Amino acid sequence: MKKNQDRKNAEKTFLQDRGRITNKEMAKKMGVHPATIARWKKTDEWDIKLIQDISDINDSETSEEDDFFNADMKHLNLLNDHIESHLQKKELLSSEILELSQAKLNIISCIEILNDQLKYSDMRKIQLRENQEFD
Repeated sequence: MKKNQDRKNAEKTFLQDRGRITNKEMAKKMGVHPATIARWKKTDEWDIKLIQDISDINDSETSEEDDFFNADMKHLNLLNDHIESHLQKKELLSSEILELSQAKLNIISCIEILNDQLKYSDMRKIQLRENQEFD
C-alpha cells in the first residue's frame, strides 16, 4: 500500500516539477532506489503524461509561464546533450542505445511541442494587440 502511494506521489512530484527533478533527487525524497524511480517512470509513462500536461497548458500569458518555457527549453536541451554523450560511448548495450534513442526522440517531440506553443502564444499576443487597437 505504501509503495503504491509513494509511486503516485513520485509521479505527482515529477509532473508538478515539469520533469526537472532527477531520478536520484526523487529517490532521495521517496526513500527508494533511483532504479525504482526509473522503472516507475518508464512503466507509468511519466514522460508522455508530462508532454500531455505541457500541451494542455492554458492560454493565459504570464511571465511565470515564459519562465517555465525558458527553463523547460534549457532542461530539454541539457537532457538532449546528456543523451547524445551516452550514445557516443562504446560500452553501451544495444538495449541501452535503443532506450536512449527513444528518449532522444521524445525530447525532440517535446521541443517541437514547446516551439509550437511559443508560436501560438506569439500569434495570440498579436491578435490580442490587434483587437485592442480596433476597440
